[in-house]
Parts: sequence; structure tokens; C-alpha cells
Amino acid sequence: MKYIKRIGYMASASTIALWFILIWVNPYAEGMNQTSPLITLIMLVLPSVLFAIGQFFNRSIILFISFIWSFPYSMYMLLSPGVFLLFGVTNLIYLLCFALFRINNIKY
Repeated sequence: MKYIKRIGYMASASTIALWFILIWVNPYAEGMNQTSPLITLIMLVLPSVLFAIGQFFNRSIILFISFIWSFPYSMYMLLSPGVFLLFGVTNLIYLLCFALFRINNIKY
């Protein structure tokens, strides 16, 4: 169980770090408009924080909600070229951690 949480926390931290790279050091865009940082914050960072909270309190339903919440943007990023495909990888790690929580009988 300890390793599952470590993997999940690393996925959450990686998502937040990737978001900072996407917003501040994005080599693929000359400049983002004012709505893009807010939308990506809501769709990528907030689910990541929620996922970490769900792991801390051992609530698998919170893990699943954060996976579903970030799924559309993460899958879009997974299909894009470059380093930002790691958003999709971290989202799949969310699903893996949720499944492992359920296997270890953490139901709610």
C-alpha cells in the first residue's frame, strides 16, 4: 500500500510540474491567451491535488473522480507530440492507483 501511495503522489507532483512547464516554458506555443492557464489549471492541476487528497485519506472514490475529471484533457495531451504526452501517462497512473486501491479492499 505504501508503494501505491508513493506512485500516486509522484504522478500528482509530475502533473503539477508539467503544468508549470506547459504554462511558463512551452516551446510549442508563442504565447497562451488568458483563458488557457485557467482552463488547464481546472482540468489538470485541481484533479491532481484532489487525487493526492484522496490518497491521503484512503478514499478510492476520490481517486476515481479525479481520474474521470482529468481524463479528456489528459487523453488529448497523450495524443500530442512532445513532452506533454506525459499528462496522459500520469492520468493512466491515476487509474492504476485506483485499481490497486480497490484490489487492496479500500472501497470508498
